[in-house]
Parts: sequence; structure tokens; C-alpha cells
Amino acid sequence: MQATLNIENLSKSFDQGKVKALDGVSFYVNKGDICAVVGESGSGKTTLIRLIAGLEELDEGEIHIEDKLVASIKKNIAPEKRDVGMVFQEYALFPHLSVLENVTYGIKKSKSKKEVALATLNLVGLEGYEKRYPHELSGGQQQRVALARALAPNPSVLILDEPFSNLDAMMRHKLRNDVFNIIKKTGVTAIFVTHDTQDALAVADEILILQNGRLVQKDEASALYKKPQSIYVASLFGNTIQLNKGLQTAFKCPLKEDCCHAIRNENITVNEDCDYVSEAEVLKRTFLGTHSQLLLKLDNGEHITVVTNEPVLGNTLKIGFNSKDVLAFEE
Repeated sequence: MQATLNIENLSKSFDQGKVKALDGVSFYVNKGDICAVVGESGSGKTTLIRLIAGLEELDEGEIHIEDKLVASIKKNIAPEKRDVGMVFQEYALFPHLSVLENVTYGIKKSKSKKEVALATLNLVGLEGYEKRYPHELSGGQQQRVALARALAPNPSVLILDEPFSNLDAMMRHKLRNDVFNIIKKTGVTAIFVTHDTQDALAVADEILILQNGRLVQKDEASALYKKPQSIYVASLFGNTIQLNKGLQTAFKCPLKEDCCHAIRNENITVNEDCDYVSEAEVLKRTFLGTHSQLLLKLDNGEHITVVTNEPVLGNTLKIGFNSKDVLAFEE
């Protein structure tokens, strides 16, 4: 399969090389795929997409779009000539322009601008809204206009920068599914930056994990969840408890000395027989609707917090997990 976007050894620093915002990042995205970029604040997500879009200049490496070199130490093609569309976190719509004028803004073909814009608005479900202005639209409708404006020029790569962070949970989930169905329908290659790993798991063909400017893992969603390569990656996708020496003693599970071990919360069971077990005292209960969060004191004095949907009666219980569910990472 042909790669639309190819990144080779990409590095960028904003303080003369003292700290690298990106450090030797290499990856590719196949044509028509959606690649989610995930990482903590400061991991390099924003720097990466700004370099791809041409809004920053790289220090090292190369960026290729459709086999065309668009950025290197010696070459830096202007953003408007990179064939990259961008949907910003704040939408960045022009308030004094109508919906139609916002969408036609980036279209180069002078003769068919209006036809292309109207067809794209129809694609995103905004047929009949072309004469309205941004302030007359809901947040979700503004997001669709921003998407239409980015898609109208038919870019090779579409970048979405935290596109749902300004929306409430119910609106975000519905719009997320609609937006990515539209993207798949167009066949455009997309880079989707998000802090919400559930969004990434729901829509991405592959997920790229950044940590301190480095690419630590890139894989399909199921592989990332089942076989994370570090405790950092594991912790991004659900509540993960690191099994320190104290917890290993409490659960009577002596593990390899040269490894970091962890267990996912969903693999901890209450009042069931399993390989590793500890008695626990319930110090605090917090009701979370379908689940309860329990602060527990284990029989050796260690504290642990777990979330469970199992009924817990009384102030003492037995918790445990099985050896097959223990995650191990080489230190």
C-alpha cells in the first residue's frame, strides 16, 4: 500500500537544541488511513502537526507528501503549497464571512469554487446553511464548516487538531462518528491529534504514541491495548496499576526483578478465586453511576484504588488477579 505521508528522522527544538520538542521521529501513514497522535501535554503532538503543515521549520529530517519532498534542512515548501488541510481546535472560521464564503476561501479553482463548496457542505450535512454566519451556528455545526473548508480543496493530508475538545460529551461522540465517516467516504489520509484515547481507539486505523518528543509505539488500536511496550503506553489506555514491591508482597506474586509489571483495573476481581490474592479493608467508597471506586488498604498496609461494578458488601473483601493478565515491560 502506498504511503501518503512519510516522516523521516524528524527533530525540532525551540531552545537551540537544549531540549528537543521532537527527537528523531520516523513513521508513515498509508493512503486513506486515519492515524491518531496521542501523548501527554508536552509530548510533541502540536509540534509534529505544525511541522507537517509547514507552520514551523524542522531542525533535522524530511517530510514527504505523495512522494514529494516538502520539508528538509535545505527545502521548505510554503504551507499553502503542501496540499495539507487543517481543522483547528478553535475552528478558526472567519466571523465576517458566510458559511459558503468560509468554505470557498481555500479553493484554488476559480470557475467551480461555488459548486465545489456547495457539494462539500452537502457532504458534511450542512446543505441549506451556506448563507449563515459562524455566530448563527452551534459548536457542532461550526466544526462541520471547518471540516468542509479543509476538505473542499481536496487535500492529500487532512490534519485535525483536538477537533472535539470544545464540545460536550454527548455532542462529541455523535460528531466524532459523523466526522470520521465523512473522512472515510472522501478517502483522504488523516492525522488526528487528541488527548482522549477513547476517541483514538474508536476511529483510528493506527495510533501513534509520543513521549517527551520521541515516538514510543505506533500500532493498531487492539495491539496497543493488548501489547503495550511500556507502562506509559499502557496507562494512556485505561486505569493501570503498577505492581511495585509492596503490591507484589501483598498479592504474593514475586515477579521478575529486571521488569516493570502492571495490571489493568478491569483485570482485578473482587471476592473471586484467582492466582494472586490479598485481603483488603474498604477505606472509602465513591459512587460513579454504573461503577464504584474503592480506596482499599491491603493486608500488608499498601493502599490501592480500584473501580468495580461488582456489589461490595461490608468493609472487608478479597481482591486478586491472574498471572496471564500481568503486563511486563523491560526496564
